[in-house]
Amino acid sequence: MHPKSTSQTGINLIKSFEGLHKVGEDGMIHSYRCVAGRWTIGYGSCKGVRSGQRITVEEAEQKLREDLQWCEAVVKRNVEVPLTQNQYDGLVSLIFNIGGPNFQSSTLLKRLNRGLYHEVPEQIMRWNKARVSGVLQVVRGLTRRRTAEAALFSMDADLPSNGGDLPPQKVEQAAPKSLKKSKTMAGVGVAGAATVANEISGQLQGLVSYSENLKVIFLVVALAGICLAGYARFKDHSEGER
Repeated sequence: MHPKSTSQTGINLIKSFEGLHKVGEDGMIHSYRCVAGRWTIGYGSCKGVRSGQRITVEEAEQKLREDLQWCEAVVKRNVEVPLTQNQYDGLVSLIFNIGGPNFQSSTLLKRLNRGLYHEVPEQIMRWNKARVSGVLQVVRGLTRRRTAEAALFSMDADLPSNGGDLPPQKVEQAAPKSLKKSKTMAGVGVAGAATVANEISGQLQGLVSYSENLKVIFLVVALAGICLAGYARFKDHSEGER
């Protein structure tokens, strides 16, 4: 029903957003406080991390693999519906960032276990806030990460040509909510695709002489998608929708 483990695509996505911090002059990886104030080391590992801790690059990579194991266990223990590899990877990345208890009590999990796969990307996008100096606020880095995770989760969705849901033949005036959902999902899709493409373009530098130009283009498209999704969510909020 579920994949056995996170794929290399999922691992690369997590590593690209977490980054390897902080490499000291001695070549060792040092612990640091993340934006939410938690002691972190290597690729975003928080469990058992303390001030002044140092590990090697190899230990950081091993710690990431160990962290992903508990994230995978959370998915397998709580998700009651089948998952594709991309859906599984997207959820593992999310859990690695927000923690198991938050996922277990989330509306996202409830909707997913009801088989409402199409609502999961929007639910993922809601987890883009953190407490900074005691104040809960939107963090741009989290918004970018949520966009990529939502896009990865959606990659296996069937298109109409493959037997997926057909678009409505006529748009009714009395259905403004579907339009806003379309803006939100379109923004997520555009920004997510551009984000993933931007990450990939960094790997093309040895092959394509103009990869930097591609990265700029992908960044602009990603920002446009995020703005579109954010505008739709703002409209939903202002009209009393949650």
